[in-house]
Amino acid sequence: MKLSEKQLNDYHRDGFLVLQDLFAAGEVAVMLQEMERIIQEDCPRRILEKSGAVRSFFAPEAGSGIYARVIRDERVLLPAIQLLNNNVYVHQSKLNTKHAMVGDWWAWHQDFTFWHNDDGMPRPDVLTAMIYLNDTNEFNGPMLIIPGSHRDGIASTGDTDEKEDDANGWFNAYQNSATYMSALTADLKYTLEKDNIKRWAGRKGIVSAKAPAGSVLFFHGNVFHASSNNLSPWDRHAFLITYNSIENQLTDISNPRPEFIASRNYTPLLKNIQL
Repeated sequence: MKLSEKQLNDYHRDGFLVLQDLFAAGEVAVMLQEMERIIQEDCPRRILEKSGAVRSFFAPEAGSGIYARVIRDERVLLPAIQLLNNNVYVHQSKLNTKHAMVGDWWAWHQDFTFWHNDDGMPRPDVLTAMIYLNDTNEFNGPMLIIPGSHRDGIASTGDTDEKEDDANGWFNAYQNSATYMSALTADLKYTLEKDNIKRWAGRKGIVSAKAPAGSVLFFHGNVFHASSNNLSPWDRHAFLITYNSIENQLTDISNPRPEFIASRNYTPLLKNIQL
């Protein structure tokens, strides 16, 4: 599929674009069934919540032909190439699970801050395609986005609340089990300063990215975003694919994060593209 000029302009102005109903109900059902199988695996790619529920599962395509095909599906791949104006590879992919009544929050942050500081990504020529695996409404923890906030580059970080005590101790130990864990759990390493969020929200407002299952949200690596706990009786699961420009390859750094978090396989996903 090819995006219209208006859609391109909307994305570059706002830092995000929602395309509804790209995947049919039957396709979403298959992805959900495969997700439930995948997240049962106890491995480093599976990230847990404080409650013990699964929060994320990275690189599901490594053990799933279904998700491997979704990554290359032209309904998400071609818009990503068009929005970045270049061929792409997958920097990162993950299933984010927000189970009903237990799904935890994501603090206000910019993704590119992590990819730049922790992975050596030079520029924010990167976006994420988030495929909705459930109907997403105002109650089940939709992504919140501040339009246009991607334009100022990397924002200052660090003005956060004191971290919640872990009464049982297990979660603190879990977070400290690997150096990269602080970028993956609810207590994020790089969160946006409250005054900056307030200033941007006062100027541009906040958008709740609601859409039916099968829709796709494309969002810029620098756009401010967050999501609340899922206190509803409805799940809110999603498959996220981060496409990076092939001309934005990671620099060599000491102690790089694992390949399942930050891929250094720069093989372009599409051959013979015409921009």
